[in-house]
Amino acid sequence: MSTKKTGTSVNFEPQPIVLTALDGFLLSGTLFMPPGAIVTSPPSTPSHDVPGHAQSATYKEQIDPLTKVVIISSATATIQDFYYKFAFYLSQELGMIVVTYDNRGVGRSMPGNEQLSILKSATEQHASAFTDQSLPAPLPPKFTTLQIGESSDTAAKSKKNKKNPLIGFEATIVDWSLQDLPGVFNFVLKHFPHNPTMFVGHSVGGHILPAIDAYYTRNLERCLYVSVTSAYWRHMNSSLFTYWFFYMASPIVNARYGYYPGKTLWNSMEDLPKGCFETWSHWGSFRNYMLGGNPEWKPNFELFKVPIYSLYFTDDDFSSTSAPIIMDLIPNTLRRCVGLDPVEDLNMKKVGHMGFFFNSCKQKLWKTAVKSWFVDGHALDRETIKQRAALESSYARL
Repeated sequence: MSTKKTGTSVNFEPQPIVLTALDGFLLSGTLFMPPGAIVTSPPSTPSHDVPGHAQSATYKEQIDPLTKVVIISSATATIQDFYYKFAFYLSQELGMIVVTYDNRGVGRSMPGNEQLSILKSATEQHASAFTDQSLPAPLPPKFTTLQIGESSDTAAKSKKNKKNPLIGFEATIVDWSLQDLPGVFNFVLKHFPHNPTMFVGHSVGGHILPAIDAYYTRNLERCLYVSVTSAYWRHMNSSLFTYWFFYMASPIVNARYGYYPGKTLWNSMEDLPKGCFETWSHWGSFRNYMLGGNPEWKPNFELFKVPIYSLYFTDDDFSSTSAPIIMDLIPNTLRRCVGLDPVEDLNMKKVGHMGFFFNSCKQKLWKTAVKSWFVDGHALDRETIKQRAALESSYARL
């Protein structure tokens, strides 16, 4: 896939893409391209024009015009489509290239997904989304429910008897971190090798980032953490319920179904591979959460130096106070951790663990804190967010 050069433009709807994890597992992704011109190649500056600098040096004036790329990493048991409106805002209103994806075993990144294989093959054989003709990547063929000669009753019975693809599927959150996420960064590095990259980590999407090798994050400029709190059971708002949920009820459910049927039981989360839920609960038994469960990650956490801006909310249903604890596990980077009270600071009834990505937060958080951090590089404090949220709300009423 070749990239567009300086000054060219691409205009099309968000397109499905196939991302390849380090171990070859295929992941479903979506690419959001901004309207108008995109810049993926920095202008060359002859070394004799900038005395005292190496030929290969990159200068700030070269980097600033480049179109930024944003990777959005999902929360546990949350599909990439949940972030559609936020990704659309980043691409269409802030002019950024955005990549979303489903971790293995979640959403469309299911084991044995034939459509992903077909899309990957078609994309490799067809003109890419960045050719001079600006053609979108080809969509996979749509399959009908009924096969030739199959009645609707037979199809319904077959669907009922079909096993969930997660039964027997071996996957953990460690795979999400060390296999899937580096594969997403590889995609960005391959197609946008010069562009500064931003990162949005929601919940576990932030937990796993510092664990990956710095090779993949070499273009990473800034990180936004949203509700990246600790799920250590004693840190949770309802610690006794969490203990029962993690260590008494869920093991029985996992053993009964062979996977965690979150969609069936709660209708507010996706089904999860058994091993991913077990990682979640295992980490939840340690005060240091993910570093307690995977202490071998500690050197990478200490080496991580990309600036982090972390936002959390006092009405978070899971843990409303533990985001600073997570920040303390990444000790050697510039970081600002800001807790917001939705009622007092934003004049909103609720934000919670998931609400930041609802369209209701666009005026008061996306156009204030997010825009300031990703566009200007300023991490707003609580009082400034409160003032700008009130101002944006006033503009919205005009």
